[in-house]
Amino acid sequence: MLGAVLQVIAQALRVWSTPFGLYVTTFWLTCLGQAYQDTHANAYVAVAAKGAHRWLGFIHAMYMAGCLIGPFAASPIAYSKGSTSSASPWYLFYTIPLGLGVVNVVLCLLAFSDTLRLKPKIAEPEAQNEDTVGRQSDTNEQIPDEKTAVELIKKTLGQKSFWNLSIFYFFYLGATITASGWVVEYLVSVRDGDILAMGYVPAGFSGGALLGRLLLPEPTRRFGERLMVSIYCIICIGLQVIFWL
Repeated sequence: MLGAVLQVIAQALRVWSTPFGLYVTTFWLTCLGQAYQDTHANAYVAVAAKGAHRWLGFIHAMYMAGCLIGPFAASPIAYSKGSTSSASPWYLFYTIPLGLGVVNVVLCLLAFSDTLRLKPKIAEPEAQNEDTVGRQSDTNEQIPDEKTAVELIKKTLGQKSFWNLSIFYFFYLGATITASGWVVEYLVSVRDGDILAMGYVPAGFSGGALLGRLLLPEPTRRFGERLMVSIYCIICIGLQVIFWL
């Protein structure tokens, strides 16, 4: 819920001619909100859903569906009053993610209304029956306390795989977001492309990622993550070389 609210705040700050410094700050807010929602959605689906790999692929595909729609909304707005950014009300594009963000907040309220509260709910002590008390007295057993969130975080930070995955996603997300965004500037400035036409190029990237996340979870799980990810990486490298050459 916090992640959804942070994203709405960020989009609300963008729908007017925002000063550049504040505009940059909004990306920190929206990414923080996205991080909250992404990690919690992954954990929730992985634990609660049957066939979790398919549902995880679906929710990640919905993220790419948003990225697919984005260029079709942004390009006409950018071109509406000429090809220069100073003549175009480009910031009006953010009314679309603002509206989606409000819908997202409402859906989160509906989905998690039973657990949403400002203060933690204190569970009442459960009554122990005679068998349980007798068994604990005979064996002197102690029921271990559940680990706190801080203890779980410390345990996670101590795992090597956590840091390897974090570094991987740091470079992976940085590369994909930069490439999909700046490729438009490259095609317009270097290859003299029309901004209205070139603005749709990122849609191809997002469309491929959308289909991949819908179709590839099953073969990846069946044939093994290490093998399939290696194959995907080789294919991606080959396609990147073809594009830039």
